[in-house]
Amino acid sequence: MNLHFEKEFKILLNKDQFITLLKQYPKAEFKKQVNTYYDTKDFYIRNHIGAMRIREIDHQFIFTLKHRCQDGVQEYEVNVSENSTTVFETEEISSLLNSLHIDQPITKIASLTTYRALIPLGDAELCFDYSEYNGMCDFEIEYEYLRPHDGLAVFNEILAVVNVRYEKNCKAKIQRALESCKDQ
Repeated sequence: MNLHFEKEFKILLNKDQFITLLKQYPKAEFKKQVNTYYDTKDFYIRNHIGAMRIREIDHQFIFTLKHRCQDGVQEYEVNVSENSTTVFETEEISSLLNSLHIDQPITKIASLTTYRALIPLGDAELCFDYSEYNGMCDFEIEYEYLRPHDGLAVFNEILAVVNVRYEKNCKAKIQRALESCKDQ
């Protein structure tokens, strides 16, 4: 299982801002990814840990558990054979869940489809995400660190093209998807 600390800036934009910024990267290619989010019935993971999902890209599946901690967000990732709750019974994932005191049945809570264009920038990756969920859509740009640097200055320089300044991270995809379920 891979473990790394996630450090990213992310912001929601309107469609015109998104397209204008995307034009700065003419070689950008979008890939479809389907995120299925899981939790216990009482949302133990969301309330005490962070978030858990299985992401499908090109018929491959990646389990991810994001764990909030003092130093930020730890991401545990491992390739799995399918998108179903049976993967949580594998030794590696079961052991992780037990170590975090997740011992209740796990169920699917939301799904979200994202079309992502990933732009390598050297010290970071810039992700253009168009997401669809529950009849809604949104446009998000993420700046994810690969190495320590002044990413905030770089990200604000990118956003300056559309006269936007980063102030704080927008709501996570899982939160937007869950909130859209309440609206229906």
